[in-house]
Amino acid sequence: MKPSIYTDGPLPDLSGTYTITITETFLKAVPARISIQQNEADVKVSLELKKPDKEDSSSKTLSGKITERNRHHVIVEFENGAWERYVFTEGRFSGHGFLLENS
Repeated sequence: MKPSIYTDGPLPDLSGTYTITITETFLKAVPARISIQQNEADVKVSLELKKPDKEDSSSKTLSGKITERNRHHVIVEFENGAWERYVFTEGRFSGHGFLLENS
């Protein structure tokens, strides 16, 4: 099942790097950086995160693609099969959510 959002209206250019916090569990938040490179219909997304509880852990980078978007929401499918939703308000990142568990 593919997540979907309403996609009517003009689409802003969301190119840029955004620092976000992803909540993995009720008490655990992971800092992350999402980078969006947009050139007309060609959109590339990368997500870099590092687990704060592991000093020697290296950053993990996931690549993905935007599958749907509207003026405020972007749905990304990452290479590991995870689907995530990013929310932008007035061109700035304002929220994140996991959509489907990787089976």
